[in-house]
Amino acid sequence: MASIEQLYSVLATASSDQQDPAQPALVVHAGQIAVDTPAVAAEMTNAELQNWFLEAPDVEAVAIVKENVPVALVNRNVFMEQYGRPFSREVFGKRSCISFANQKPLIVDANTPIEVVVRAAVEPESRVMKDGFICNRDGHYFGIGSGMALIRAMSDIEAAKTRQLLSSIEYASAIQQSNLRNSQAELTTCLPSARLEWLPRDVVGGDCYFFRATRNGLFGAIVDCTGHGVPGAFMTLITLSFLENRVATGSDEPDPAHVLSDLNRYIKKVLGQHASTKSGEEAHVVREGKSDDGLDAFMFVLTGNGLDLQYASARLEMAVLDGAASPAEATDVQILEGDRMGVGYSDTPDDFAFTTRSHTLQPGYRAFVTTDGVIDQVGGPKNIAHGRKRLYKLFAERRDELPQQFGDTLLDSFAQWQGDQHRRDDVCFFVFTNEV
Repeated sequence: MASIEQLYSVLATASSDQQDPAQPALVVHAGQIAVDTPAVAAEMTNAELQNWFLEAPDVEAVAIVKENVPVALVNRNVFMEQYGRPFSREVFGKRSCISFANQKPLIVDANTPIEVVVRAAVEPESRVMKDGFICNRDGHYFGIGSGMALIRAMSDIEAAKTRQLLSSIEYASAIQQSNLRNSQAELTTCLPSARLEWLPRDVVGGDCYFFRATRNGLFGAIVDCTGHGVPGAFMTLITLSFLENRVATGSDEPDPAHVLSDLNRYIKKVLGQHASTKSGEEAHVVREGKSDDGLDAFMFVLTGNGLDLQYASARLEMAVLDGAASPAEATDVQILEGDRMGVGYSDTPDDFAFTTRSHTLQPGYRAFVTTDGVIDQVGGPKNIAHGRKRLYKLFAERRDELPQQFGDTLLDSFAQWQGDQHRRDDVCFFVFTNEV
């Protein structure tokens, strides 16, 4: 099975220097965009420089050198404008061409990285984008780079980085989904009428799920990790790797609380997220390590023909509608809550013991677990968060719908609520029943 080590390897390529052979070579040093434009000597007069420009109509800027060492840079348009003013020819015609030159141009070595040149070009009062810059090699004049060439080079570099990063993330998505694929197969076998939806906000996401058949039923977990995108995906693979090794078919059913407690210790160990309290005038918690990442989760074991539920929760909950003779008798949503403590965070005690609770489901029930992607989404006519109350109201109103149909109903309702608003988070929900 694909592992988190693969994801590290894949994403590392995004910052490597490997170049796609199908793409042209990138400009990475200043010398690659420097044009070998003839320089003029500092002794040249302004009158002579005017004639020089007239004989070289394509040259936008020229370097002024002393013994082949650049000392100034003259922009054609600036020179022509200033030299063309009344009395300029009479006053400055016989003077050195340095008179109208930029005597503090940007001068860089040919091996200077393009990024360094760009940083200098965007400094306040810099004239690089207008005049260009001078490039040296071994201390002597080499050529002139234009501001436009600098922009094109930087644009190509950023485009290449983006292509490489997106390619890596696409492959990372394949790795993440391969870790989820086994769960989908196990769920289909054990609960054929269940509906499982996983919608990452980005290509990869921080929500995940895990299902495995046990000796007498099914173990399931819905998990909401810190963050979304690539950081969230790393957390999901840490979690899924642990669950794959921890939950196995055996003579005993996995205890959801024990799994959560062990996962808490595992994440804190892997990420070094331990907190210690310093005493003094004011006691306070000092975090060890730079990260404070973790997850919320709902874990359960379903046995007894899908009616006996053992569950443990870290800040997520399950909504249940018990079966009844008519829909009117089953409008109240029962909420199965667990511990109000996250998993793996630095302020969660290492030895925190989550609690397993029991609940007997009634034939014809509907059960629903979701991460906070729907609940926290801003939208609707007032641009407010969706909230739990609105979500569970929809769940109760559509209690006659089987999980597959309710999943479609919820997605349609969520899309209408979101409207033109940006998706705030990953979305993952799970609906199931014992009916077929």
